[in-house]
Amino acid sequence: MLRRKSLADDAAGVTVVEFAIGAPIVLLIAVIVIEVSFMLAVRVALDIGTREAARAGLTGAPPPAGSTRDQQLRKIIVSTTFGFVDPADLTVSLLAYQDAGSVGKPEPYSDIDGNGRWDSGEPFTDVNGNGIWDADRGAAGAGTSGQTVAYLVQYTGKPLTGLAASLLDDPTYHYESRVVVRNEPF
Repeated sequence: MLRRKSLADDAAGVTVVEFAIGAPIVLLIAVIVIEVSFMLAVRVALDIGTREAARAGLTGAPPPAGSTRDQQLRKIIVSTTFGFVDPADLTVSLLAYQDAGSVGKPEPYSDIDGNGRWDSGEPFTDVNGNGIWDADRGAAGAGTSGQTVAYLVQYTGKPLTGLAASLLDDPTYHYESRVVVRNEPF
């Protein structure tokens, strides 16, 4: 005699099939949410670290004995990023300007051939004193009293999971944070 399956037996099989189809999708969404949350946390922490470094730099206070200004700024950034940032992958750049209106502007030049860009041999005013024409006239360093300083922090991080790394063409995240401040009189 053939025994008929009950409705409960059929429902259990359907549940297994639904789980097999739905679980990978839910897992993928969870990994994406975690990765995006981590990226945002790193971004916010890097912005906070850059602001804190700029705040420390604008006072003109010398770095602690035995450390350089760069080391001091890196330490501030790393300590405010809650361990999200690997110091080895962190780049800190400081450019000093005479005033806020000069930030990001090229050094003045005479466009002799009229092509709208500086070409080798065209005369220019070496605003930052490095002997070459620059597309950004800022001078490297933390600046002096009253100067405007742009703090640029760049970081390259890696995804938390191998799944995210396998889904991306470039398995690294590139972050950039910029703060422009005017140094206090010192």
